[in-house]
Amino acid sequence: MPLKRFSLANQTFADIIDKNYFYVDKTRYIYDLCNSEENSFFLSRPRRFGKTLFLYTLNELFSGNRERFRGLWIDQSDYDFPRLPVLFLSLSMRTPTPEILEDNLLTSLKLIAQTANLDNKVIGNTSDMYFESLILALYQESQTKIAVLIDEYDAPVTRNMDNLEIATANAKILHDFFATLKKPNVTDKIRFTFVTGITRYALTSM
Repeated sequence: MPLKRFSLANQTFADIIDKNYFYVDKTRYIYDLCNSEENSFFLSRPRRFGKTLFLYTLNELFSGNRERFRGLWIDQSDYDFPRLPVLFLSLSMRTPTPEILEDNLLTSLKLIAQTANLDNKVIGNTSDMYFESLILALYQESQTKIAVLIDEYDAPVTRNMDNLEIATANAKILHDFFATLKKPNVTDKIRFTFVTGITRYALTSM
């Protein structure tokens, strides 16, 4: 049997599986997370640690794409692969000013709404308001609690540390944005939240 190739570029979980690249099976850990009494998780690790790939794996799992997990640990378990609406957002975006951060957040959320055919049901002139409306719309459309996956939550701050005024202004926008996840009308619509970054929450005032 020929050895599998290693992926040398940034790849999604779907790409790695579909192209038969080598994949280190982490699905036992995902199973434990999904069966935990907690439903909100935060992973702070250095760059190139595999955080984004882990989120892509979660995205495939919650999207119910069981075929891509054939032969992996979780496929042999009692996990039944329920399909959840997924809000997958990466904050690895251009954020040289708080205005551009706000605009790019809104644009990214609107693309998610359009993909889910919900753009006519989501409202809000600010990123935090639109974020809340999108979560509620995803839940109402499916009548199923959703999964929220956010990658590089701190990138708009860490990439502007050479300008503390911009970094602080971006942190304020993100504080209001993430506060959405704590609202009572939102928390009961979310089944699973996973956020990644390279710094701890306490270090960014978010």
